[in-house]
Amino acid sequence: MTDPFPPPPARRFGTVCAALLVVALAGCAQDPGTGAATATATATAASSAGTGPTAEGSGAPAPEAPRDSAPPPGNDVAPYDDTSTRDAAATFGSAQRLDDSLVAVVDGPRPGTTGERSVRAAPGTDVQVFTLTLTNTGTAPVDAVPWSFPVAVVGEEPATPAFDDSLGVPMETFPVVAPGESASLEVAFSAAHDADLAVRVFDNTDPDHYVEFTD
Repeated sequence: MTDPFPPPPARRFGTVCAALLVVALAGCAQDPGTGAATATATATAASSAGTGPTAEGSGAPAPEAPRDSAPPPGNDVAPYDDTSTRDAAATFGSAQRLDDSLVAVVDGPRPGTTGERSVRAAPGTDVQVFTLTLTNTGTAPVDAVPWSFPVAVVGEEPATPAFDDSLGVPMETFPVVAPGESASLEVAFSAAHDADLAVRVFDNTDPDHYVEFTD
């Protein structure tokens, strides 16, 4: 049966709009779960990124492993004790053969005091200075660098080497010594001026043998 009183066009349009509004609200009512889940996942990811390991970016230095013992007060490898063999003994100022080609003379000591720019000794430290001279008596050039690191002992105690340009004792090594030529090196050791030092000259590639110079 036909409705004898159909609604006017404006009323029908309002009804349709109301129906569409209801559908839209229903869709929004179902959406919060998905939106909340998405927000939660995003927040979790950001939180995870912010709470990851930060050791590398913290700037804190890694702890240094403790040393077993302090380094010796002189050359790290040197004939300081009776574990090495004294091949020969000589007095200061006298010549002593080191090997088939080299002869050594140790002159000194002369007392000195380190200046403001000394190495391995505080400024104002008493030292004894020696001159080590090597002469090549062979027929071929000799690389004398391995003989550049004599040590000294006071009794059984090592004397620390010191370097100071003001004393004429820079940090240097012997050159290659030509046949018939000589080269000299100044060496200094921290010790009282009246201490009895023994200077040991050796090849640092074979520190088990040395030649000792004393008064």
